[in-house]
Amino acid sequence: MSEKKPRVSWKSEAVDKAFLEACLDEVTINGREGTSLKGCSWKVVGEKLKNEHNFIVDRAQMKNRYDYIKKKFVTWVKLRNKTGNLYNPVTNTFSMSDEEWVAEGKLDKYVEKLRNAPLICPDLCTKLFEGVVSTGVHCWGPSSTLPHPAEEFSAHDMDEDHYTQMETDAPHASDESSGRSKHHEGQGNSKRVRRNTFDDDLREVGKEIVNVAKMLVESERLNREKEDDVDACMEKLEKMEWGEGDPRYDTALLLFGESADLRKVWLRLKTSSCESWVRNAGRKYRLFE
Repeated sequence: MSEKKPRVSWKSEAVDKAFLEACLDEVTINGREGTSLKGCSWKVVGEKLKNEHNFIVDRAQMKNRYDYIKKKFVTWVKLRNKTGNLYNPVTNTFSMSDEEWVAEGKLDKYVEKLRNAPLICPDLCTKLFEGVVSTGVHCWGPSSTLPHPAEEFSAHDMDEDHYTQMETDAPHASDESSGRSKHHEGQGNSKRVRRNTFDDDLREVGKEIVNVAKMLVESERLNREKEDDVDACMEKLEKMEWGEGDPRYDTALLLFGESADLRKVWLRLKTSSCESWVRNAGRKYRLFE
């Protein structure tokens, strides 16, 4: 009986940050394998955690953490873009009522996890996981480093199991011996087990495709909202009558380009609060002295 692996505790923000940075470096250098890292990359990430933080984990434990953060990121993106829910980039929190949290939690189990513990390093997560969206199923092309969706089944998944599925269990003739019938019955049970495993794999792949499609639609919607936000921000900025060349005007422009969340805050501000917000936010981002 194999010894049970000790449970790993990912409670250090420094370890999580180093983990995400290492994953991002490996994706940049070596690319991805599907929606995850390549085998050689996991080894490099594990060595970095061990050498820099004395944090020892194996590939399966790192893969589980990667998938957990990725799913949490998908939920974070959905809530951040939800109309009426103001996301605060400074505190990395959402201004949602208890009723809203409960309602969202019924649709997505990771909402409650996000409520109890904010997404770790949102900027790093965006750089790491939005790459999966931009190279998703609908974005495949001849120059893509990812396999074509139709090819993912040809070489690995649809070999032995595929042909096993295509075979039929023909009824045995009445003159066959009892031993021969039992032998074929055992083969039939084995085929059904493998066929069920193959069907389960297909369903899992189907779920991944649906999730990627949803993320693509969300990304396209976000791009459209960004264009509308910029126009609305510029219209409000012109009403301030600061004029081009004014430090307040230039700082506001830089803040608009910093993130969608800052543009949303600007649009919700009262006119009397705009100047102080520009100065304070500008200092935080080192855009205003």
